[in-house]
Amino acid sequence: MPKKKILFLYNGGTIGQVPEERDGQIVLVPPKDSTIFQSACEPAIEKVKKDADVVFEFVTAKDSTNMTPNDWEKLIFRIKKAQDEEGYDAVGIAHGTDTLAYTATALAMALHGKTPGKSGLRIPVCLTGAQNPIYAPGGDGRFNVENLFRTLNEAVEEGIADVMVNFWDVVLLGCRSLKMSERKFDAFQSPSYPPVGVIDSNGVHLSKNLLRKKKDSSEKLEIAPKFGRGVISFELSPGIDPNVVLGFITNGGVSAMILKSLGEGNVCSEGQYNLLPVLKQATTEYMTPMFITTKFAGGSAVATHYEVGFEAIKAGGIPCFDHTDVAVDVKVRWLLGNGICSTIEDFKTAMRTNFAGEVTPPQG
Repeated sequence: MPKKKILFLYNGGTIGQVPEERDGQIVLVPPKDSTIFQSACEPAIEKVKKDADVVFEFVTAKDSTNMTPNDWEKLIFRIKKAQDEEGYDAVGIAHGTDTLAYTATALAMALHGKTPGKSGLRIPVCLTGAQNPIYAPGGDGRFNVENLFRTLNEAVEEGIADVMVNFWDVVLLGCRSLKMSERKFDAFQSPSYPPVGVIDSNGVHLSKNLLRKKKDSSEKLEIAPKFGRGVISFELSPGIDPNVVLGFITNGGVSAMILKSLGEGNVCSEGQYNLLPVLKQATTEYMTPMFITTKFAGGSAVATHYEVGFEAIKAGGIPCFDHTDVAVDVKVRWLLGNGICSTIEDFKTAMRTNFAGEVTPPQG
């Protein structure tokens, strides 16, 4: 089998940050250039040289907290070029952990595109990060980078064409991943979807039935790379003032609102904190889609098992089922940016539709 060609993008984050003294305290800061990080990755790259040629490329050194949809778009176009024009077999991305799940979801939505069940993506894309810089002894940086290349190598051999996240000893579907810890090495999980792979002493074992496979190479990669603005999220808690929520909508600039509910889509429905009139007014008078998800990892905002959820849907709320809250945020921006939805009903249909593996379509 000919050697694989892997593009390795350095996209910032803790994994490449360096210590610096500021006001008597040591803090981690983005490096001034990528040479130190590239050198630190060389041992991991060396281990895969018999199977693959790895090309290192600097994208940004910024902290992932500062990532924006503009950064997602840059990666989307870079991956498209790598596949369509440069003949790469896979793309690996080193990324900060704070927004890694957002970027992975954005890449999945954009690269698989607007037509459910179809995709022009023909190569695997995998993101990783670390809780420690790669230079830190006893940290997870070097371990995760080594496994990034092992995961991509296995994915190419198995004909995988999907967006994944590898972190510690698991491989996750990108659009189902969530960061669950600031300290633990197994920081990323996929609460509402099985891991798509495990990493052990015998190698990387991918569950091919949970991943998209490469299809006809003649199918064109039709990306959907845009992300709309004006999306705002509210985490619901006892005593949220309905007038405050409505004020965001009436003041303009809000394209869509996401309510992270108490439970599986449950919204306060009585007394002075009743949010049902807000849902109705926002969706009927201001034509603002109101999405109802859950703030509990692994939950499913079906919003029909309890009266408080059932009434929220009747009032105009859009249930988000088993999307992660990250996937809801990214998907809503993606639906707006690419002109996929123009009415409340369009959004309701879209949140029941599986474009990139991000949701389990409800039955009935």
